[in-house]
Amino acid sequence: MSKLLAGVARIALQPKIGTDLVGYSQVQETLGIHDPIHARALVLDDGETIIALCSIEVCLFLTQDVSEMRAKIAELQPTILPENVFVFATHTHSAPALYEPENWIKPPSETVAEAVSQAYEKRQSAKIGMGYGQLQGYSINRRFMNRPIDPSVSVIRIDTDAGQPLGLLGNYGNHAVVMGSDNLYVSGDWPGHSSPRLEAEFGNNFVAIFGQGGAGDINPLTEVVRQRLNAGYTVSAIGNTSTMYGARNEINKNSWNIEERAGGAFIEAETIAIAYNTEVMRIWRSIKTTQDISLWVDRVMVDAAPGDDEPPIPDSDNIRSSRERFQRIRDDITSGKLKMEVMLIGIGDALLVGQPGETFSENAYEFRKLYQQMGFEHPVLISYANGWFSYLTPENAYAEGGYEVSVAQSLGLSRKVQERIASAIYPLLKERAKH
Repeated sequence: MSKLLAGVARIALQPKIGTDLVGYSQVQETLGIHDPIHARALVLDDGETIIALCSIEVCLFLTQDVSEMRAKIAELQPTILPENVFVFATHTHSAPALYEPENWIKPPSETVAEAVSQAYEKRQSAKIGMGYGQLQGYSINRRFMNRPIDPSVSVIRIDTDAGQPLGLLGNYGNHAVVMGSDNLYVSGDWPGHSSPRLEAEFGNNFVAIFGQGGAGDINPLTEVVRQRLNAGYTVSAIGNTSTMYGARNEINKNSWNIEERAGGAFIEAETIAIAYNTEVMRIWRSIKTTQDISLWVDRVMVDAAPGDDEPPIPDSDNIRSSRERFQRIRDDITSGKLKMEVMLIGIGDALLVGQPGETFSENAYEFRKLYQQMGFEHPVLISYANGWFSYLTPENAYAEGGYEVSVAQSLGLSRKVQERIASAIYPLLKERAKH
């Protein structure tokens, strides 16, 4: 086996000031940049397979954006196969839309390609290790607040051959919505505060990459949210799927919906970032690294369109308006052809599975449990990866409804999408499992 090589790089994205932020339905023309947003890249090479991973501090990007990024990376580094490029968004709601060219001084696809190219050029002999931990008390199920969240934090540690810290890939499921719809400054939200702090811990050459886990139904539990819950006033879940401490009452000014994030403060984003970083460092210190690492890549294409055996999508004003909004950026909504790429990456004992949308926490921990039982020591689910097909909800969510379900319906998704993903990847992973 050849020596493992690894390279990392970080390049700031260049958003225009005055453009709209994406993530909330309100129009939000930016006034400035609170904290720079970046593309952070990691390239791994075991002598047989080269894998490029890149975390992008935006809300989301589309399938056509992924194709453009891969093409530009291939122009700069032809030895990196486009099908071995894995890109994912941190899902900050405080950045302009990546898919709107007029929002950027420099096209984000070029910045991503340059970051990957730099990481490739910086490859050096390296060691890798993996570890798990957990972070409790900083996230909440935003659909049913008394239901479980996925507290898992995973870390892939990359050191130089001499044992110097080179980079890490961290994973945790928590929506990047500390800053609400009234924020007018570009920001990476809480993940955007986490990475620079970790990088400052280890020095300028270190790169801290972040990938969202099962964050589709999980919101940050900030101090303001905690205080509202502790006060005992009526609190409604996003999409009004549930309430706590009484029924929602529009007349009662103390009644509050957890989706109403207006008034979010950057100090709250810092607080969550510090808590996450503390757990990352605890995991980091426990990890033993090795050069005895092999890499592999696989993928499946999953049909996300509804089947003939599924109930018709409701025809409501809410779903129609959402569909009209999405049709502006997706021409496949009414085609009946919704093909999503699910990417599988093996990095030694770590298994990365990328889902192109917003995955619920229950799918993340069921996924981890199944593949740990199958023999993969460190399965990691990364959401918002290689595209965006809105909310990839479990089928049971459709009986309860809510915001996430209606968005998925407006895009024309099958309610069986998670079942299809699991069925498609299971035989591939069974072949690669240790037992």
